[in-house]
Amino acid sequence: MSEGIFDSSDFAPLAADPIFNKPDLDDVLAALDETLLERKQAVSPTLVYGLSDLGPGEWRRVKQAWRILPAANRHHIIRALHESSEALFELSYRELGLGSLDDESASIREAAIELLWTDDSEETMRAFIHLARQDQASSVQVAAVRALGRFILLGEYGDVSQDLAEEAQQLVYDLHSDEGQSLEMRRRALESLANSSHAQTPVLIRKAYSDGNHDLKISAIFAMGRTCSRDWGQILLEELTSADDEAIYEAIVACGQIQLADSVPRIGALALSDDREIQQSAIWALGEIGGRHAFEILSRLDDMIEDDETAAFLEEALAAAGMGRNLAPLDSSPDEF
Repeated sequence: MSEGIFDSSDFAPLAADPIFNKPDLDDVLAALDETLLERKQAVSPTLVYGLSDLGPGEWRRVKQAWRILPAANRHHIIRALHESSEALFELSYRELGLGSLDDESASIREAAIELLWTDDSEETMRAFIHLARQDQASSVQVAAVRALGRFILLGEYGDVSQDLAEEAQQLVYDLHSDEGQSLEMRRRALESLANSSHAQTPVLIRKAYSDGNHDLKISAIFAMGRTCSRDWGQILLEELTSADDEAIYEAIVACGQIQLADSVPRIGALALSDDREIQQSAIWALGEIGGRHAFEILSRLDDMIEDDETAAFLEEALAAAGMGRNLAPLDSSPDEF
């Protein structure tokens, strides 16, 4: 499935704790030395907390110990730090992420891009533009193009300079339009461009949707949601009845993003799917769409959901839908239930 809201992970995130004491830098350096000697599989809390919020001077000291670690160890640590930052938003690995964008290992450069997922600085944006254009590894270029999507969206809100936003838009437009690029690159470029008001975005989405290539079609459906335009409503309603689970998943997410009220009955039925990803995306979408109809469906699901992970999605969706349950009329009953 395209980049969405339910990415799986090989790493268990650190338990979220709103308060932590940052270890002394000497202890962090010792933990890195220990990692080098023992090749530990687990990433210690000393590294998880100690590598967060490094100052430039601290990073210079850490960098000496970091660069002598085997590439496999560095990659493993970065991936674990990424997962921890998703569980505990107070953690920030900006210096380590930026400092690893020129690592000799392509897999580490790619992981470093992901590690910078909360960094919205123009410095990071420029670094991603550079990687998208010039990195020698196609996987790194693709990762940089995907990451540029959020910066392009920031440009729409005026949160990055107009010149830089236009540069990123033009870059992903050119990459998608270049049929000499890999399919993966063209897909991710379209998905990123969909965050913009570029005049050609709707045209390119429709072209990709009708191209005949399955993967381009999936990215087109993903892109429809990112545009936040209800002009795609009829296509998305049709895709909700597709025989293709990947298309259904992306259509559900897109319906949630554009808050398509007409999709609520069908998405309500999909919330009972045996496919966990489809079920959870349906629950999430109902919460995003809101209104009394969605709230009633979610309330009924509350008595049916048994596993803890899906129950957590349901709790959040109920809260989101409940905020707007009086804003939309109840046009029809959820006959699928």
